[in-house]
Amino acid sequence: MRKLPGYMTVEASFIVPMIICVFVLIIYFSNYVYARCILAQDSYILAFRASMDKEANPATVVDSKKNAVAGKKYYGNRSPTFDCSTSGKEIEVTGGTETKHSAMGRFFLKPKGSWKLKSRQYAKKRDYSGHIRTVKRIRDIGTKE
Repeated sequence: MRKLPGYMTVEASFIVPMIICVFVLIIYFSNYVYARCILAQDSYILAFRASMDKEANPATVVDSKKNAVAGKKYYGNRSPTFDCSTSGKEIEVTGGTETKHSAMGRFFLKPKGSWKLKSRQYAKKRDYSGHIRTVKRIRDIGTKE
């Protein structure tokens, strides 16, 4: 018996949609990991830039630079929010975002609800140039006889 082209077997009609579903989930999970990495990176960049500014309050530095740092990298997610808090010399920047898409929300493999991302990064406020000068001066004194 000869098969006509274009007809699928019963097994293939179950396997092909499952493979397509797996590919879509791989794309969604890749987007999640990408957004999580970018959020952690942007949170640290803001904390570091706030630690380098000697005159301004760290919260105002974070508020003024958050839009420039975040840019348009968060494709498929809401615009991130960044909050800044300080404790002594330590600056903490907390970033958060949420996914907007709801495709495959009723299927068995995708988690229900939205995906919320959070990142908390720290930087210490230091006088790097003064520290380097001090270490260099101590080394110079130690090498003189």
